[in-house]
Amino acid sequence: MKRFFYYFIWSIAIIFIVYAGLQLQQVLDERAAAAFNPTPLWIYVVIFPVIIGLLLRTPKFMLERKESRIGGFDWSKFLAVGVPAFIVLALSILPLLPIGNLIFSDEIYIQIDMLLFSSTTAQTIAGLVFGYTLLDSFKSEERGFQESTSDLFNAVMKFTPKG
Repeated sequence: MKRFFYYFIWSIAIIFIVYAGLQLQQVLDERAAAAFNPTPLWIYVVIFPVIIGLLLRTPKFMLERKESRIGGFDWSKFLAVGVPAFIVLALSILPLLPIGNLIFSDEIYIQIDMLLFSSTTAQTIAGLVFGYTLLDSFKSEERGFQESTSDLFNAVMKFTPKG
């Protein structure tokens, strides 16, 4: 029952933060339309899903930390999942920054604009994935994927004919 209330309180907190975040996004949207400056809105659109992704993984991360089960960082998971999501986020913001004009030609900028700025779906998904993966990459000391796959490999090699 204690665990139920723990997760329930976290759910209420996440719902409240999402509601407040959407209200802030609406204010930024109105200011961007009035000032003709979309940069703060797009930076927010990229950062807010990362925060939500972090919040979604935080309850389990806190339990693992409390039980002292965290024992390292899973770089393979972070590099395979987190870095591509971060690249999508970076490509979303980079054209809006002054340095983006130096990096991107007009043709590349038009392609990025069509793919990433037509809606906020790409930023939302990439932000959620990056935020969640960032906390999920901390290894718990339970039997990990690498150990189980090496055990499978050893078992297969044991019964493989030599010769």
